[in-house]
This record gives sequence, structure tokens and C-alpha cells, in this order.
Amino acid sequence: MDNRVEVMTFSQLKKLVEELEANSAINDNTKVFIDTGWDSVQEVEPNAFHVEDVVEFKVQDELTKEFYVGYTLVEKAERMQAEGQAEVAVIIRNLY
Repeated sequence: MDNRVEVMTFSQLKKLVEELEANSAINDNTKVFIDTGWDSVQEVEPNAFHVEDVVEFKVQDELTKEFYVGYTLVEKAERMQAEGQAEVAVIIRNLY
């Protein structure tokens, strides 16, 4: 059995944006951050969103021998031993 995290779809993102727009506490100047679990939140830069191709890969936990499913950019697919068909995805690239 593979362990898999549910991936947000573009449809779900659009619905979330609609809900956020209905929140009177949010306006056009409200900042956007990502909580990565560290003490501070990570800024999302204005040019962080991209459309790119991704492909699925699996990695096995050395201790439990369980498989975990993830995704990688197509250009890293060979290195990650990714399998399957590439698909279009919205990527938040926040490299700094």
C-alpha cells in the first residue's frame, strides 16, 4: 500500500479564493504566507506561481519499508526514478 497526501486541485483553489474574497477581514493588500511548521511563516513572492509538468515517484522508508508517493518536476524525473505520465500542475516556487 502506498502512502499518499491528497493534492489540492485547481477547482478547490478557485473555491478557496472565492471563500477568501467573501471574508471581510481580507482585502487586496492582505499578505500571503506559507506555514512550514518552523517558528516563522514563509513569504509567497508575487511571481511564485508557475505552470509546469510534474510526474509521480515513489520512495521507500528504510525502516518501515512503506512506500510514499510524491511528485517531482519533469526535469528531475530521471533522478527521482519517477514513473508514469507527466501532468500539468500549478507550482508555487518560493526559492530564496
